[in-house]
Amino acid sequence: MKWSIYNQSLVRRGEILLGFDVIDNWDAELKEMNKDKVGKPFHYPNTFLLLLGYAKVYFHLPYRQTEGVLHKDMLNVKCLTFQITVQ
Repeated sequence: MKWSIYNQSLVRRGEILLGFDVIDNWDAELKEMNKDKVGKPFHYPNTFLLLLGYAKVYFHLPYRQTEGVLHKDMLNVKCLTFQITVQ
């Protein structure tokens, strides 16, 4: 079995289209979150992570399908992977 192909099929199951209004405030929220922060800066705003969490719970999505939501809708943003979201 080719695991990379199997993994991609699991990710594609989560490819649904959602309106991400959070993108409009992405930079402003990150700027505020990283203001006066010591250490590694945040890369994803809290509202975005909450949106992912709500989508995962509401649609009963496993992590890889939640990753599929990102790949389908977040074309210009570096996407999280399920390995990062479970840490």
